[in-house]
Amino acid sequence: MIYGKIEELGFYKGISKNLDCAIDFILQNRFLSGVNGKNEILGDEVFFNLQNVKTKEENDCFFELHKDYIDIHIILEGEETIGYSENTNLTPTTDYDKEKDFQLLKGEIENRFHIKDKRFVIFFPDEPHMTLIAPNNPTDIKKIVFKIKI
Repeated sequence: MIYGKIEELGFYKGISKNLDCAIDFILQNRFLSGVNGKNEILGDEVFFNLQNVKTKEENDCFFELHKDYIDIHIILEGEETIGYSENTNLTPTTDYDKEKDFQLLKGEIENRFHIKDKRFVIFFPDEPHMTLIAPNNPTDIKKIVFKIKI
């Protein structure tokens, strides 16, 4: 997992070709012309979802885990807290769905990341994360989640 300022994203180039593609796309602000829903960059290899969603109370949120994709979360409007815990400290509540690259887990949050303008967080495969936690009161936010196939 990597947390930082958007202008620092270039430090993480060289990990994978697809991640480099997403980083360049972000640093060039090309995501700003995205539409709600799925926006393909390199088909299913690199894409992003533009979402208008509402944050929730922590007890209404859940951990998710991916095995095939890296996630990059960026807030465009509003703010969000994202929780992280090590995979070994959580209990699966569903089987892993290969087609959706998704598994639900439960457990306690070990680390919290406050995401707002000019910040990002990257989660690599097998790094469980809990999104959409309201830092204060639930509110509407606009965010993008880049999906990068490993």
